[in-house]
Amino acid sequence: MMANMSDCPAKTWLAMTFLSVAGFLVLVVLLLTVAALARYVRTGQGITFGRWHDDPR
Repeated sequence: MMANMSDCPAKTWLAMTFLSVAGFLVLVVLLLTVAALARYVRTGQGITFGRWHDDPR
């Protein structure tokens, strides 16, 4: 039979919270990866940090 959620021990709550946060972070990383790949395909530029290459400064 199924138990009520309030009957679950703290370890189970902690595990469910950890898995939820980890799953969310995996989805965010996947979204950023797809966005970077789409930018690379569209513009031919990789990921740059700092100033642009054609910045005259």
